[in-house]
Amino acid sequence: MSNYRITKTPFAAFRGTCDGQVGGEALSFAADAAKGNRRGFYRFAIHGANHNYFNTQWSPQSGQVAAFDDATPVKGHPGQCTDREDAAPDRQLTEPQQRHVAGTYLGAFFRRYLLGDTKQDEVLTGARHPDAALTDVDVTTGERRPGLR
Repeated sequence: MSNYRITKTPFAAFRGTCDGQVGGEALSFAADAAKGNRRGFYRFAIHGANHNYFNTQWSPQSGQVAAFDDATPVKGHPGQCTDREDAAPDRQLTEPQQRHVAGTYLGAFFRRYLLGDTKQDEVLTGARHPDAALTDVDVTTGERRPGLR
């Protein structure tokens, strides 16, 4: 149960299915905090994404101290990952692929709520998946009244 509520501002939460640091409960926590949000609430689960590839500082290619791949590899299946041993594996995204997919959904969210660009609504609701060739993205939306920005 969250100690706070996010009710008066649009809100989006992201997580990767191969995130070895933050499990699926992160999206549940976000949903609990945004219960009753009438301005726009979205949860995005990016298949094959981990925690550290979302930015260039924590990713191994950065060369930064302590930058690492936090995905849980699937034994005997190179290129496959998960966030826990009992979960179905996904094909792990590369650093640039993961940032590309995140940019697609973050861009859609900010274009919608900062610029009022309603052409992005199909991406935000999961009706359109522009990066389907790279990976699946599970989209869950919360309560939202049409016309609100």
